Amino acid sequence: MGVNKNTKALSALANSIGDFIRYWGFRRIHGQIWTIVYLSKTPMSGVELVAHLKVSKALVSPAIKELEKYRLILKVKAENSKTKRYIANPEVFQVIKEVLISRELRILHQINSNVELLNKVMVTAPDTNLDQQRLENLDEMVKSANTVLGAFIKIESEETLTKLATLLSYSQK
Repeated sequence: MGVNKNTKALSALANSIGDFIRYWGFRRIHGQIWTIVYLSKTPMSGVELVAHLKVSKALVSPAIKELEKYRLILKVKAENSKTKRYIANPEVFQVIKEVLISRELRILHQINSNVELLNKVMVTAPDTNLDQQRLENLDEMVKSANTVLGAFIKIESEETLTKLATLLSYSQK
């Protein structure tokens, strides 16, 4: 009875993390796989993940490759077995920073370049249909997001992040 309850609760958690991670440009299956692998005491195989998540191998296999690409999970050698097994990267905070640098920071820089381009064009060929003040506001929002993301990326350790989160939670009370 306890195993069934654990399985249902673990599935609910994996689904929730899968839903959350979708907002970061990943798919739900990525979050589900990562959760199961992260919480497992032993390295897991793709076959075990398919069975646990009750999804197809065709869904799990490419998701595992993508999670490996971002170093969220790592392939480990399995003794006496040719089966590929995976563990979660214990340096989760560093991996998140790498993903933010490779994706979100790059996107923000592109947005910033395009805002600057539109600003330059507006100087030489004003468009009466565009609100210059709103463009300036958008420019400030992008710069602020860039600053916040840059500050987050400069945080060196998970311990420092936890202290910052604690400090911010006190300021909200």
